[in-house]
Amino acid sequence: MYARTATGIACLAVLLGAGSATAAPAQDIAVNTKAVIAADHTVTASGTYRCTGSAGLAPVYVTASVKQGGTSISGDSQEAVCDGAWHNWSTKSRAFGDIHLAPGPATVQGQLVQLEPRTGLIPIGTTFLAAAERQVDLVPQD
Repeated sequence: MYARTATGIACLAVLLGAGSATAAPAQDIAVNTKAVIAADHTVTASGTYRCTGSAGLAPVYVTASVKQGGTSISGDSQEAVCDGAWHNWSTKSRAFGDIHLAPGPATVQGQLVQLEPRTGLIPIGTTFLAAAERQVDLVPQD
């Protein structure tokens, strides 16, 4: 009797687990295939994201970095709207000094990052909710 019940529960768990494994994630981010590079070498990357469950004390931000060869520059961030719908994002990565990128192939990594208040030595913690990396074309701004 117990073996039959345990087997039934195990089968139910497998079936429920299979259903949730195929469900769409609550947090997701995508990167567009092109990024724009301005005359001052500022790169604008973009894409779409969706997230759920953000609360006032634990905001979620969209961040991006652009890498070309051995050079990587990080962009600004924007606060995400976590209502479960898809939203557009766009960040600017600014060059500085002799560090800059040029038109051509590059890699953009977009991330959804949640900031969480904590106690202790480091008062803010970060949780990476989603990340996407894509090969893009850096095209000159018109």
